[in-house]
Amino acid sequence: MSRLYLRMAVDDVVAAMPLPPRGEVRRSILQALSAPSARVSADDRIRELSLTFVGDAEMAALNEGYRHKAVPTNCLSFPQDALPALFRRDLLGDIVIAPAVVGREAAAQGKSLRDHYRHLLIHSTLHLLGYDHELAADAQEMEALETRLLAEMGVADPYLNQMHE
Repeated sequence: MSRLYLRMAVDDVVAAMPLPPRGEVRRSILQALSAPSARVSADDRIRELSLTFVGDAEMAALNEGYRHKAVPTNCLSFPQDALPALFRRDLLGDIVIAPAVVGREAAAQGKSLRDHYRHLLIHSTLHLLGYDHELAADAQEMEALETRLLAEMGVADPYLNQMHE
């Protein structure tokens, strides 16, 4: 079982929005950390990441700066370079989530907000572990893993009846 040090921050602009409880966030991230990864060793080091909830304007600026898309997106992941084995922590990276986007998507897709957050937390953490979905084969592998991890948490397949970008 992975040990997790989680730093969470909430921007003032989203503080009044429905956000997942810290325990739910931890469970979702730990579920993703149970996936096989070349990046994370099986030793007993602590996995560390930060999670920040931001407004649409900040998310759009981040998305434009890093992905050249001037619109807010649901989540972004920023992996850290792996530390040498002599360190007691694996600094996995940063996750940024836009709650307003998550809420709109959940409503449009007929999903519970709780389950959509679970999916995005697992999805983002898998990115920190080195998973990607740029190529079709990689997308298929990542989506199958997400679906399995979510099913273990009692969450329906998030890709069922959903169009891909």
